[in-house]
Amino acid sequence: MMLSRSGALAVRSSWLVQQTAALSTSSVRNKSYELVVVGGGAGGCATAAKFSSKLGKGKVAVIEPADMHYYQPMWTLVGGGMKTLENSGKPMSQVLPKKADWIKQRVVSFDPANNKVMTDDGQEINYQYLVVALGLQLNFSKIKGLPEAFETPGVGSNYSPLYVNNTFESLKNFKQGNAIFTFPATPIKCAGAPQKIMYIADEYLRKNGKRDKANIIFNTSLGVIFGVKKYAEVLWEVVKERNLTVNLRHNLIEVKPDSREAVFQNLDNPEEFKTFEVGKVRLVASSASGRDFDVHLATTIRKCYGPLEEEIWNAPDGSTERPER
Repeated sequence: MMLSRSGALAVRSSWLVQQTAALSTSSVRNKSYELVVVGGGAGGCATAAKFSSKLGKGKVAVIEPADMHYYQPMWTLVGGGMKTLENSGKPMSQVLPKKADWIKQRVVSFDPANNKVMTDDGQEINYQYLVVALGLQLNFSKIKGLPEAFETPGVGSNYSPLYVNNTFESLKNFKQGNAIFTFPATPIKCAGAPQKIMYIADEYLRKNGKRDKANIIFNTSLGVIFGVKKYAEVLWEVVKERNLTVNLRHNLIEVKPDSREAVFQNLDNPEEFKTFEVGKVRLVASSASGRDFDVHLATTIRKCYGPLEEEIWNAPDGSTERPER
């Protein structure tokens, strides 16, 4: 089921607000909380629910500007045609814990020396403890031509509600040629997602009698098919059995929608580039930057100053480590 034009515009508006930020409907300025959670995604919601149930009503605040909360792991199934985008979203008011205050604003600055954050409407929110759960910022513009390519047939990303429906449209309209799935040279939200949609696409094309016309390619920036060895060994058997092509250390750097080409850089030899012609290209391409925090990898405690060091935490959905070991 496809979104109506008005539905698509609503999704786009909600997502753009969510991507430019971070987070009550409270109009009281300069409030203080025992815990402030910046971000209302999966990590932020879970943290706020756990601690508001222990600390009680009015002790925890979640700062989040978006109207919609998306369960993003479902987007793999949306891209494969097994779920709809609407299935993956609920109004933010329905998912945030009732005992927590929802501050529906963006955070514009952090002031750890004074234990407070500032929102775009001028509020100063004081805290005893702070959890930063902003997730990853999608920077598709790091790949030349990609933002424009999303507006053309056959190019999509399962990492964004703006483009995930393009994936299934590409599968339905596939005729013949290369179908390319990519893993970028940046942190991403789920290291398995680019492969999962590839296997779903393989099965879809087989069921619809198109697999013999498709050359399915997985171009990954990593030096391994997957970062956990025991799973990697099994996955190599899977791709061999299904006749899928895997190219390691291939990083997507440019998309040419007019000529239907994708350009990859050989990360082991940066002066070497390879251009792939595509039939109906499926790109799972996601870049992340701009929301970085200096954290201890073992504890995810944000590195700070003196006694403040253990007062700021980075939630898992915002602290993604490269999966290659």
